[in-house]
Amino acid sequence: MENPISSSQPALPQTQTPSRSPSPAPPIVQPDHFYGHDDGRLIPSPRSDGRTWLDPADDPLAHRGIPVFKPTMHEFQDFEGYMNKIQPWGSRSGIVKVIPPKEWCDALPSTKEQLGSVKIRTPIEQHMLGRGGLFRQENMEKRRIMSVREWFEICEKDDFKAPGVDDIGLHARSANARPRTTRRRKTAAKEETVESEIKQEEEPLSPPHSPQADLKEVKEDSVSNVKEEEGAEGSNKEDQEDQEDSKAKAKRTREVREAQRAAQDVTFLESFEAHKDWLPSNTTNDDYNIEFCQKLERQFWRNCGLGKPAWYGADTMGSLFTDETKAWNVARLPSLLSRILPSSSKGLPGVNTPYLYFGMWRATFAWHVEDMDLFSINYIHFGAPKFWYAVPQGRAAALEQTMKGYFPKDTSVCPQFLRHKSFLASPTLLAQSSCRPNFLVQKEQEFVITYPRGYHAGFNLGFNCAESVNFALDSWLEYGRRAKACECVTDSVRIDVDQLLADREAEAAEACASASSSKRRADGDGSSPQKRKRPKKENQSPFSAPSSSASAGPSSASTPTPRVTLRLGPRPEETFPCCLCVSTSKEGLLRVQDPPIGRRDLPESLGSLREVGRWMAHGECAKIVPETWVDEVEVDGQNLGGERRERRVFGVDGIVKDRWGLKCAACTKTKAKAHGAPIQCTKGKCAKSYHVSCARGGASSGISFLIVEEHEREVTIVDPNPPPTPALVDVVSVIDDAQPTSMDVDGATPPDATASEPQVLKIIKKLEVQVLCPQHNPEVAAAKKASKQDKIKNDLLALPPMSRIKVRVSSGVFEVSLVRVIEESKSIEVLWDRGLRREFKWGSVVFGQTDGQDVQQKPSTPAPDRAYFLARLYV
Repeated sequence: MENPISSSQPALPQTQTPSRSPSPAPPIVQPDHFYGHDDGRLIPSPRSDGRTWLDPADDPLAHRGIPVFKPTMHEFQDFEGYMNKIQPWGSRSGIVKVIPPKEWCDALPSTKEQLGSVKIRTPIEQHMLGRGGLFRQENMEKRRIMSVREWFEICEKDDFKAPGVDDIGLHARSANARPRTTRRRKTAAKEETVESEIKQEEEPLSPPHSPQADLKEVKEDSVSNVKEEEGAEGSNKEDQEDQEDSKAKAKRTREVREAQRAAQDVTFLESFEAHKDWLPSNTTNDDYNIEFCQKLERQFWRNCGLGKPAWYGADTMGSLFTDETKAWNVARLPSLLSRILPSSSKGLPGVNTPYLYFGMWRATFAWHVEDMDLFSINYIHFGAPKFWYAVPQGRAAALEQTMKGYFPKDTSVCPQFLRHKSFLASPTLLAQSSCRPNFLVQKEQEFVITYPRGYHAGFNLGFNCAESVNFALDSWLEYGRRAKACECVTDSVRIDVDQLLADREAEAAEACASASSSKRRADGDGSSPQKRKRPKKENQSPFSAPSSSASAGPSSASTPTPRVTLRLGPRPEETFPCCLCVSTSKEGLLRVQDPPIGRRDLPESLGSLREVGRWMAHGECAKIVPETWVDEVEVDGQNLGGERRERRVFGVDGIVKDRWGLKCAACTKTKAKAHGAPIQCTKGKCAKSYHVSCARGGASSGISFLIVEEHEREVTIVDPNPPPTPALVDVVSVIDDAQPTSMDVDGATPPDATASEPQVLKIIKKLEVQVLCPQHNPEVAAAKKASKQDKIKNDLLALPPMSRIKVRVSSGVFEVSLVRVIEESKSIEVLWDRGLRREFKWGSVVFGQTDGQDVQQKPSTPAPDRAYFLARLYV
């Protein structure tokens, strides 16, 4: 009896003895096998309990490998139905492979007609920068438009040609040296022949030399001899005609070249056999087994970053599928994404409209997940296989953390830096960080499905042509709501799931209302309801894509929209009412007594203040800046009928040059940074400084501002009797005549031992404050420490038991097996030597690289068996 869910599961042999409890059918589609396993059989689950079928929940980290499915033609007809059936497997393994039925492959039409119209625009040259299994991929666009023939010819060059079975092995280089030289000479000879043919065809394009042309030249010469002025004008006309002739000649040359290229493309496609012409010498399609592909993998990583960079003809819009293919037509897949997008939308290029990818040997796609964590489908039409790596979703967080450790500068610039598709790490290196990926080889006429949050990477094993597109199932909605887009790339894909769903519901309700009104009119209801105007929505599209510009609003009417140009005057100069801070508040402003007008060390914003009345300062700022204070002064109050007292700011003229030169660390604009008299961080000798207003309102930036107390300070006069200005002349004369001592310079008697101390002028009140920058703010440090602890806890809790992790202790770095995570004591329990268990704090766990240190393995001594313990017990 055939399994109603999956025909790939073998049927149990029927027996004559009836069974009271027959074996139930598997509740989930079973894979044909798991790629990469030696025996290729289905591995029994550790918790199978005698079941004859496998449950993907028993293997959440896909230790069995990547599942491979072989659906029947009946199952293959329903794309979404089959995707929903195998989703429990792909949501754990990251990717799956689907081998279509033979009947479907045989029914595919030829792709030669479609290949004739394919143009590979701006292929990229991939430069691999790095070593030791870590590489940064930099793509350089080539300003070229290539046909399939030209791409194939580049792939056949020695620098890009894929290795065959004779090129892999210990003696491959010496054995194949002569054939490579011969191919190079043949290729060079072929290129020279093509160039000579092009030159020969270009030669007849020059204007022919005929007697009529000679007669015309003689006639023009005679006319120019008779009339010199007309001759000069004629020479100008001749120059213009020569320019026009050269342009026409260049145009004809381009047309001839394009025609020649088109003819060569047609000739190439007529004889091109897509399923075998790409094969290297002495190599067949059957040679691409697991062993040979793993040899190619080793050669790829051994030579990564060496030699001439590979090219990749990626993101070529178009499809090789035709309308004849109904099932699994990548260009017309049924998808939730297409249903929730507006019907007027032309789609998102590369997201729900297909792209073609032309690969060559070593052409790489780095570690990434799909935009908006969508599903994706990849189909190879013809050519060499693709070598895939996949990390299960359960290891996605560990991979992200590991890559952040490998590329710390990039993660500080963009938290979603892996969406740049520019970072590559070898599987050997990832395995050392408990992120061992599974691998898969995809051959021509096979599908690979990637799932949300399933990181994948890989490279091509030679010339091939693949087609890919994103799609979505109903289960994607939650992933789409939580997905994060790259913020540093302005044209990254963004989809507002909730907005799209609300728009489709509104359209459905409107369609239902219009249908009901039409039915009432058809039934004879004469009253026609008044058409309600829909409110205009904000001009904002709920989705965006790299090649689709933002919506420009509703369709334009017949009358053109007038353009309004607003001319703005010069930008007003930025001014600050307080001479000590950058706050724009005018509350609490006081006049400055004796402002330092004309000082050269003033900031630029204060150097232009020449009027005394424009110097103002906040009273609170004056109480905090060390050199300033607030006091009352008697002013002339003629309008009030007498004198009055006014509070003013003193000491601004005594602010030292170094304080005027401080720059506020909280301000972002240059002029604001240099304005005023900032105060410094009170922690030790920290050089960070802030305006009083910036420090007081800088809690969101991590600045701590605290008023400790209000205390009294003495204002003293250092020299109460300064010498008058005219006396200086007499002093100078005295110095010249009598050569007095230095005591006579001040014009006073020498001081004795009973000289008076500095005179106290006034006692004022000042505010003592504590200002701490984010680096010295204990609250910020505690928050960072708590966040780090929470992150370590989440990363550790995401690891399954007995995962291999690294811990750093005083004796070195050790790789151990994680037993459990103890949240109460913020520690972990690991397996040590001789079966013992030890606890370490979370801070001892090492994520990412270990900077070349030797990593020792624990346990290094196995645990003693039970007989050993019994012997010790009775001794």
